[in-house]
Amino acid sequence: MRIKGIKLYQYSTIRGLLRCCCALFAASISNAIADEPPAAEPAGVSVVAPATSNQDAMQLDTVKVTADRPGYKTDQASIGAKIDIPLKDVPQSVTVIDSELLKDIAPRVIDEVADYVAGVSREAVQSNPYAISFFFRGFNTAGSASTFNGFHEDGFETPQSSINIERIEFLKGPASVLYGGGGALSGLVNIVTKQPLANAQRELTAGGGSFEHQYSTLDATGPINSDKSLRYRLTAAYDKDGDFVYGAHDQSLFVSPYLSWNVDAATRIDLELSGQDIRRPGRESGFLRYPDFFKLPVRIQLGDPGVPDGDGGTLTSYAMHAEITHIFDNGWKLREGLFGHNLRSNDTTVQVIGYDPDTTEAQRRVRNVNAYGRERDSQTELSGSADTFGLAHQWLGGFEVVRQTSGSTFLVAPYSSIDIFDPQYPGEQTGDIVPDEQYNSGTRTLAGYVQDLVTLPADFKLMVGVRYDRLTSFVGPYDGAPESSQNDTAASPRAGLIWQPHESQSYYLSWTRSFAPNVGQSESGSVFAPERGTQYELGAKFDLAPRLSFSTALFRYRLRNVLAPDPNDPTDTYSIAVGEQRSEGFEAELTGRVMRDWDVVGSYTYLNATVTKDTSLPVGDRLTGVPRNEIGIFNKLGLRALGVPELAVTLGISFASDRESGLPNDPDGSGPLTADDVKLPSYTEISAGLIWDKPAYTLRFNGRNLSNEKIYDGYYSSFQPRAPRSVDASLAVRF
Repeated sequence: MRIKGIKLYQYSTIRGLLRCCCALFAASISNAIADEPPAAEPAGVSVVAPATSNQDAMQLDTVKVTADRPGYKTDQASIGAKIDIPLKDVPQSVTVIDSELLKDIAPRVIDEVADYVAGVSREAVQSNPYAISFFFRGFNTAGSASTFNGFHEDGFETPQSSINIERIEFLKGPASVLYGGGGALSGLVNIVTKQPLANAQRELTAGGGSFEHQYSTLDATGPINSDKSLRYRLTAAYDKDGDFVYGAHDQSLFVSPYLSWNVDAATRIDLELSGQDIRRPGRESGFLRYPDFFKLPVRIQLGDPGVPDGDGGTLTSYAMHAEITHIFDNGWKLREGLFGHNLRSNDTTVQVIGYDPDTTEAQRRVRNVNAYGRERDSQTELSGSADTFGLAHQWLGGFEVVRQTSGSTFLVAPYSSIDIFDPQYPGEQTGDIVPDEQYNSGTRTLAGYVQDLVTLPADFKLMVGVRYDRLTSFVGPYDGAPESSQNDTAASPRAGLIWQPHESQSYYLSWTRSFAPNVGQSESGSVFAPERGTQYELGAKFDLAPRLSFSTALFRYRLRNVLAPDPNDPTDTYSIAVGEQRSEGFEAELTGRVMRDWDVVGSYTYLNATVTKDTSLPVGDRLTGVPRNEIGIFNKLGLRALGVPELAVTLGISFASDRESGLPNDPDGSGPLTADDVKLPSYTEISAGLIWDKPAYTLRFNGRNLSNEKIYDGYYSSFQPRAPRSVDASLAVRF
């Protein structure tokens, strides 16, 4: 199907899909009622048992997790090795936010969870409210470092509802050995979705709060047939408003049906679909690097609430995820996974493009962006265990084929200026709208990878792996053939030595390399070598108690071949690959249950991320948006000791020291400023919640930024305020 022929589906399409899913839901409810006793141990949650061998991997036996849950501690994740192994066997820093912690944090948008993850910070991403984007150990990802069940997604324009998320996995440092180039350069976030379960569960939630926020969600799962070999999960969400910027209104409709079929004891087929339709205004106008912008109220609208007219911008996203898994008699597993994603967006917004501190007037333009994206991914993997020369091996081998294409057209026109301290609406367009930029770009990737986890004598383990990518990048006009392309080949190795003198302790030393294609223009017309990253990491992971873990890491990461302006080109048209940046620091995390009714997630990061070589940026400048010190602590305290076992309170505190608002740190030609004038100030954000949890329902109250502090997040050379104080409440009913 041709990208340019993708229809921009409206609400009617998703409503039709939702009606079909609801019919499936209703049928399965009647079947579940017939097969399941009505009182199914409300205090527990049933999940499909994890695969361990050919005999039990595909069975539908369930494990009951009682109300005495193990807290926030997670022992396994797939992101660090692409197979489910204990986190202590991964020689790299990994953090997991599970569904329970995600519910308790109750983020308005996904990136809020970064406040409690060591080495990860929020990124403003041009004020895009639906982007999934972070700073990983000082390096911005601009939405390119997100995966969906292990398949790459462009998080810059990828909406995501939290209702279907089972856990969010953060891999800190290079991930190219398993996930290829580009987004895996400095870190990766993987969203793992909820799977269908063998026991029927249904939950309906409704809530609302500050800034006219309204939302409702549905999460239903259970068997479809009598032997429970065919199961479903249906998640859906409706979200309206909640944007704190004056005059900004949006709404979103999300639905995701998921079917899982155990064909026999060894073979399983999964099919997951998702669709989301968003109506929103254009992205809010970011703040420029002048101290006057710090004096503004955070809710100010510097664009124009009357533009665009009518329903505002649209973003429509559809995804398909299918997998076939077969386990052989010897326990080896063959997996074939397919992923497809299409999105289309169109928005119009008024942007601030300049500022005069003498008149306090901001120059603006109106911009329309029509964009599309398409991703197709196939992964074939074989994994299993074998003994060779008396050593135990856990092998993974895979082959991946990826095709990604995207394009945008930008139309711009001059717009009336605005006094930032006395904004008047509406404004008006003051000139003709003209094309500003039109492009079509993409990549084609062929890759193979292999990994081995070897158990050595004397309590040592060794993880080694390498991935080889052949990547073709192309760019051209929006409606035409590519004008230029380049081929890159790269090998991304990893080696990690692990020592586990006790089952509760793990120490590791690892070396990892990463790459990303460099697409630019040199004066000679030659192709640039890929951008390369190399990381050394020394870490330790401990189980302080059965339900409490502690991890720490020291790391040094160097990024080379960063494109920089050619100093011999006065037109700033050409580049040279001589830039170098470095990040080094220390991380520590505490996760789990401290006492019977006290769960905690705590993190600390010290980070020094600077420019070490460039033709235009000063050596020693700190990278944008990166605090030297960052602390995050989230607590959940049950009040069973006070005689109210249903009640729990939460308290979250996050702190970040000051950060640079852009590069270079001391802006040139922007008025009489010093570096201190445009630093993003340090902050301490306090959130709290109250949870009343019964077998049949849960009532939640949440408050964010309770001290109403002004907090800003950076993105290249602009920044954006976070929401002021806000509250919301929700009621979840299980039936």
